[in-house]
Amino acid sequence: MRQPSLIRATLVIAAGLISHAALAQPPGHRGPPPEAIEACASKSQGATCTVTFRDRQVEGTCDALGDTLACRPAHPPGPPPEATAACQGLTEGQACTVTFHDQQHAGTCRTGPDQQLACFPERMPSPPGGPGGRR
Repeated sequence: MRQPSLIRATLVIAAGLISHAALAQPPGHRGPPPEAIEACASKSQGATCTVTFRDRQVEGTCDALGDTLACRPAHPPGPPPEATAACQGLTEGQACTVTFHDQQHAGTCRTGPDQQLACFPERMPSPPGGPGGRR
């Protein structure tokens, strides 16, 4: 069955995006990233919000996380732009190469749960700062 590996790959890519946002925070910082807090600065709990991480906009809802109001994404983000760009002009099942953190990874173009065609590496790269990742 390919579905569990496709879901796992999507979760690893999403974790990479989230860890990238977390790395932009000061050391020891816990909680939502500053962008998520800013997106709800003039809103109330339950209001719709849009937060931008790098070059991606994510829709969500303002939610209280402890004493902080922050934008909680409605859906996990899709694959990173590098993964979708690597499959431009290709079709499902074709070989692709994607670059993450200055390293090239061979993979296969697949349609993920978000219905976007993206390059899923054969071996998932570690998130930055994670095991084997840059610090």
